[in-house]
Amino acid sequence: MKRVYIIVEGQTEEEFVNSTLRNYLLRFQITDVRPIMIETSPGHKGGDLKYARYKKNIEILLKSQPDIVVTSLIDFFRLKTDFPKYKEASKIVDKTARVSFLENSIKEQITSRFFLPYIQLHEFEGLLFTDIRGFDYLMDLPEPKRVEIINIISGYPNPETINDGADTAPSKRIIKLIPEYRKNLHGPIIAEENGIQKIIDKCPRFKKWVESIIEKAA
Repeated sequence: MKRVYIIVEGQTEEEFVNSTLRNYLLRFQITDVRPIMIETSPGHKGGDLKYARYKKNIEILLKSQPDIVVTSLIDFFRLKTDFPKYKEASKIVDKTARVSFLENSIKEQITSRFFLPYIQLHEFEGLLFTDIRGFDYLMDLPEPKRVEIINIISGYPNPETINDGADTAPSKRIIKLIPEYRKNLHGPIIAEENGIQKIIDKCPRFKKWVESIIEKAA
């Protein structure tokens, strides 16, 4: 059984892997799942994920031991423009196709068969709009705001397609409705309460990524 190391963008994704994704992968006898936050400056990890750092850290992990699968969980929203073929990708209108193009461009540079690039469309918070349950668990929402969240959930059968506008991206929608929302604290809790199976059922790109991890780690 191979280890699975996941390059993550920040503490939110790190906690999501630790509290939710790891437990799911354990069902498939994948017992060693580790989120890895990249050091972006001396003594600081997370954020400012430049491609050079991304590539360097992945290559170091791949060389560190033979029985390892290396993947990533980073946001497409505000992805750095230094990622391979970013300008070419920006000409692709369909965002799902654009992200797949970017992932394939990364594969062209990091060719290990044990590497699985993954970019979340559009950002982690999109996964939270799979169910109202997590919001209800965490927040004492006024009914009008609760209804707005339910309308977003019902309006996007695939929450990954909630757009990446400056004011309408998933995280911006949450902050507008719940000003006290704190990404690192509340995001992983909402995801855990909604349940990873709900996320897998409603988010096809995320589902394919998880299935690919399981296949490579077999």
